[in-house]
Amino acid sequence: MNIPLERLIEGIVATLRADVIPNVTDGYARGQAVGVIDLLNNIGPRIEWAREPILEAVSEKTALLRSVGELMPEFPSASAGTPPATMSTGALQAERDRLDAAIGDVLCAIHDGCGEGEARRQALGLLKQHIHDDVAREMKLTRKPLFAEIASGTDAKTAR
Repeated sequence: MNIPLERLIEGIVATLRADVIPNVTDGYARGQAVGVIDLLNNIGPRIEWAREPILEAVSEKTALLRSVGELMPEFPSASAGTPPATMSTGALQAERDRLDAAIGDVLCAIHDGCGEGEARRQALGLLKQHIHDDVAREMKLTRKPLFAEIASGTDAKTAR
């Protein structure tokens, strides 16, 4: 789940204003930090999360819930509402989050003993595979943290 892009940018700007700029003594560096704030304030309204990965996630989660619903009729399958392709990015994010909650509900019900035998095992397998694939996809997008640079206060590229 992602936080709204607007909130992310607001958080960066707030951190720059409250924590970074007051502690930078060099005038040039302070000007650069203020320039970053200006850039973020102007670019924020013009960008949004990439739509295709969210659309793909909604489609996969909908298909997963339909498959689980076929295996275990006691669970409602993903409801057919607005076609995802016609939704705004914000609506897609909300739908992705709703589907994640539905997947969580199904997992809780299975954990509590709902369902029987082979169908329950297959549904659990589908759910586990989906969660594994979801996390693997997120990890591919996540860059390694810059702990060494952060701790030393230097740029690793120039420190070599």
